Amino acid sequence: MTNDFRNFDQLKTNELFITRHKWFKPYYELTDEQFIYGKLYRKSLFSRRATIETAEGTWTIKCKGLFKRSSLIVKGEDETIGTLIPATWKRNIDLQMDNGFRAFFNYKKLFSMAYVLTHEMYGDILQIKQKAFGIKKPYVITFDQTLQISDRPPLPLLMLIGVNAMLIRQEQAAAAS
Repeated sequence: MTNDFRNFDQLKTNELFITRHKWFKPYYELTDEQFIYGKLYRKSLFSRRATIETAEGTWTIKCKGLFKRSSLIVKGEDETIGTLIPATWKRNIDLQMDNGFRAFFNYKKLFSMAYVLTHEMYGDILQIKQKAFGIKKPYVITFDQTLQISDRPPLPLLMLIGVNAMLIRQEQAAAAS
C-alpha cells in the first residue's frame, strides 16, 4: 500500500494540508492538493492506537500500557523506534527517538491554534495550524525544507504524529466538557 504515496523528496512547496475522509471512522491524508504523501488512521474513533503510512514505510503509535500516558512509535510489526511522553502539567509532548533525535510538540501561546515541533538546537521544525471551521481540511502544515538534521525521522512521519497528538487532545477536551 506504500506504492500509493509520493516520495517526500519530490515536494516543491513548504505548505501541506491534512484532508479528512469519512465521518464515523475517519482517516486523514497528508497532501499538497495534488499528491498524497502520507495517511493516518485509527481502528475506532476514540482509539489511542494509530497507524501512519508513508512512502518510507508503516508505523504504529500505541499506548505503552493500560494505565500509562506514554506512547510507543513502532516501525513495521515490532521494532520500537521512539516514545511520545506527554508533560504532566503542560501541553507539551516530548518526542524521543531511539537514534538520539529529541524534540517536543507544544503550543507557543496560551490560546494558539498552532502546534509546533521544536528542536533544542535547530528551533522550529514544523508548524501544524488548525483552521477554524475546517471540516474537510482541518489542518495546514508549514515547515522549513532547507533545515538539514542528520538524525531526524522522515518529515511526513513527524507531521502525522503531530496531527495524531492534536486529535487526541481534542478528544480529551470534548470528553471533559
